[in-house]
Amino acid sequence: MEGKREGAARSESFGRQYRLGSNRNYRYVYRRGKSTPSRYLVLIYLKGRELKIGFSASGKVGNAVTRNRVRRWLREDVRRLRGRMKSGKYVFIARTAIADAPHEAVTRDLHRLLARAKLLKEED
Repeated sequence: MEGKREGAARSESFGRQYRLGSNRNYRYVYRRGKSTPSRYLVLIYLKGRELKIGFSASGKVGNAVTRNRVRRWLREDVRRLRGRMKSGKYVFIARTAIADAPHEAVTRDLHRLLARAKLLKEED
């Protein structure tokens, strides 16, 4: 297949059906959701029927390269945990300390944050 990307299988990608989408949806979650902070992230969660996830990194985190790297890390980590997360609307907000943190530390922090907020499904 010339020109086609050989990468993650379709079921493993972070598809559009999981994205929070427009600014209006972000504002709704900010206004109505519950906030849980951690060292590198703040999670705002709102119960819902389907899983919708958004990521935010302000200019305080760093330049565009840094912000995009942080969002890519978060997207990848959430993609791996997606099957274990409870349904609802999530917004992950990067804090300024995340810019200097290694990816492994951010991954651990994200997992602990979801566990502390009790947003991971119970394992059988």
